[in-house]
Amino acid sequence: MKQHYFLKTLGFILMLSLLLIFGCKRKVEEPNNSNPPIVIANKTIKALKAMHVMGKYQHILKDIIITGIVVANDKSGNFYKTICIQDSTAGISVKLEANNLYAQYPIGRQIFIRCKGLWLGDYEKLIQLGTIDQSKPNNPSFNGIPLLLIDTFIVKGSLGHRILPRQVSIKDFHDSLQSTLIQLKDSVQFVDAGLSYGDTTAAKKSFSRSIVDGLGNKAAIYTSGYASFAGIKTPSGIGIITCIYYTFKNTSELLLRDTSDVHFTGIKGLPTIINLTSLREMYHGSNRLLSDLLVKGVVISNAFNAEPGTIAIQDGKSGIDLSFGITTDVSRFIEGDSIILNVKGGNLTSNGGMLQIKLPPDALPPSVIARGKIIKPREVSLFELTHNISTLENTLVKISNVQFELTNGTIYSGNQKLKDATASIILNTAASAPFATATLEKGTINIIGYAKNSTEVQFKIRRLSDISSITAPMTETKFTTDYRFEKVTTTTGTADPTKLPIIKGVLLGNFKAEGVGVNSLSKGKFSFKGWPLGAKSSSNNLKGKIDLAKYYEVTIAPEPGYLLDLNSITFNVQRASTGVRQWAVRSSIDDFEKNLSAAIPSANQSMKVNKDYSFQITSRKYVEVQEGCNIELGASHTNLNREVKFRFYGMNAETNKGNFSLNKVSIIGRTH
Repeated sequence: MKQHYFLKTLGFILMLSLLLIFGCKRKVEEPNNSNPPIVIANKTIKALKAMHVMGKYQHILKDIIITGIVVANDKSGNFYKTICIQDSTAGISVKLEANNLYAQYPIGRQIFIRCKGLWLGDYEKLIQLGTIDQSKPNNPSFNGIPLLLIDTFIVKGSLGHRILPRQVSIKDFHDSLQSTLIQLKDSVQFVDAGLSYGDTTAAKKSFSRSIVDGLGNKAAIYTSGYASFAGIKTPSGIGIITCIYYTFKNTSELLLRDTSDVHFTGIKGLPTIINLTSLREMYHGSNRLLSDLLVKGVVISNAFNAEPGTIAIQDGKSGIDLSFGITTDVSRFIEGDSIILNVKGGNLTSNGGMLQIKLPPDALPPSVIARGKIIKPREVSLFELTHNISTLENTLVKISNVQFELTNGTIYSGNQKLKDATASIILNTAASAPFATATLEKGTINIIGYAKNSTEVQFKIRRLSDISSITAPMTETKFTTDYRFEKVTTTTGTADPTKLPIIKGVLLGNFKAEGVGVNSLSKGKFSFKGWPLGAKSSSNNLKGKIDLAKYYEVTIAPEPGYLLDLNSITFNVQRASTGVRQWAVRSSIDDFEKNLSAAIPSANQSMKVNKDYSFQITSRKYVEVQEGCNIELGASHTNLNREVKFRFYGMNAETNKGNFSLNKVSIIGRTH
C-alpha cells in the first residue's frame, strides 16, 4: 500500500515536472516563420510615397497594402514612436503611438500595412505614414497610429530578414533615400571627434556632429538626447558609417540606430582640409614640399586668358595660383566652378613674387563639386591693389573709374596700361583669348578681374563682360545656347567635355548624367541607359514613374553684376525601340518638384504632351530623332541673380539597356 502510494506520488511529480519543463520552453519559443500571414502587398513604398504632396495631408481611401522590412526602431531611443521600413524601391517612416516598439518590430522583421484609413504627411519634407488629429479642423496635426489600432493596420510577418545598406557617397545624397538604410561609400572622420553624440544634461537636446569625407564633403550625424548612446564620445580616426537617411527641410540628417553602426579603425585620419589663408602662411621664403592636404576653392580664372595649365582659385579672402604644367588642358574648369584637390607632393613656391603651387598633371581634379558659385569682388583702387598685392593676388577685385592709356595700340592683345587717379597697372591679354582683337574701351570704365604678382603686377580679365562703361548703361544681351555634344564619345564618362561658347553676362555649365550609365552609348549624342522601367513592347499602358535620382543636368548662371531672364528650352530627343517612352524637365527654382510647362509642334504626331507636362512617344516604333520638344519657363525664371539647374528625366523604358538620347538642347534668354 505504501509502495503503491509512493509510485503514485512519484508519477505525479514526474508529470508535473514535464509540464513545467515544456511550459517554460513554450514561453521562450521563437515565433514560427514557416507560416507567414496571408497578406499580399499591392503597392510599393515608392508608389505610396508618390501619392504625397509636400506640405499637405493625403487620406488613403483605397485598399492599399505595402510591405517592408524593419530597418530602424526605438530600441536605442534615437527614434521616438517610429519605425522605418524599407522595400526594394524606397523606405518610409511609420509613426506609432506606442513605446518599446522594438519588442514587436525588431530589425529584420517583415510587416504588412493596410493603408486604407491612414494618412500620408511630412515633417519638414520627411514623408511619414500615420494618422491625423482633426479636432481642430483648421489646424490638423500629424499623429501616430493609436495603440489600440496598431494591430488593425499592421500585420507582423516573419523575422530574420536582412536589408543590405545602399552604398552612397555624401555628394550623392538625395530625397529618394529617405528612411532607408545606407552605408557611406567613402571613409569619413568626425570633425567633432571626442565630443558626446548627444546632450546628457537634463535638457536632453538633440546634437548634430559633423563628419567629412576625403573630398571635403560634409554631413551631420543627428542624435537625440534621449538616445542610450548620447553620452558616448565620437571616435577619432577614420571609418565607415551605416545609418538611416533622414531629411529636415533641404538638409540631410543621418541617424544611427546605435554605435554598432560606426566602424572606425582609430588609425590616422583623412587628409587635412586647409584654407588658402593658412596655406599661404606656410611659405617662408623657400620652396615648401606639401604634405597630405586638401585644398578647396572657387575658380576665378578662365583658361582662354590664363597662363597655359594654370587655374586661379579663391577661398574666402585668399587666392592662389595652381600650375599643372603648360601642356595640361584645364579648359573644362570655368569661373564659378568649386573644386577640391589633394596637393600632396606639390611645391608651394614663389613664381616671380607670386605664390603658386606646382603640381603634376594627374593632380588636376577629375570633376567639379559644384558650378555657378559666385565670388563677390572686393572694390579697390589701383593704389590699394598694387600696395597690397601680396594679400590681394589671385582674388577677384573690382576697380572703378579707370581708363586705358591707349599707348600700345587699340586692341586688348598684349600689355595695355590702365590708370586711375591713384596709380597705373598692366592689363595682360593672351593673343589666343577670344577677345584679344576687340577694340579697347574709350573713356572711363569699371573693371573686374584678378591680379598676378609675377615680376610686375599684372591684371587679368576673363571676358569682355568684366568691363563696363560708366558713361553707357549696361545693355541687354539676348542669347541662345546650343548644346550639340560634339565631343561626347563612348569613353568620355558622364560629363559632356564639349567646349562651351562664351556669352556676355552668362556662366554656362556642361551637361552631366546622374544615376544612369557610365558612358554615352553613342558618339556626338548624350545617350545613356539605366532609366526607370514601366513599358512593355505590346502595350501603351505605362506604369513607371520618374526616378528623382536619375537625370541629365545642366547649370546656367548670371555673371556678377548681371540678371538673367530665361525664356524657353528647346531640345531634340531620340530613343531605341526599348528606350524611354516618356521624359520631363524640372528646375531647381522649385527644388525639382514639378514638371515644367511643355509643348510640341502640332505637326509632330510621333509625340504628345500629357496633363502632367511629361512628353510621351505615341508608339514604340518611333526611333528617329524627335524635334521640337519645347519648355516655356515663365516669370519664375526672370530677374535671376543665382544659378539655375535644369534636369531632364527619362522614364518608362522597356529594358535596362533602353536609352534616352539628347541630340541638341538650346536655352533661350537674355542678360540685363
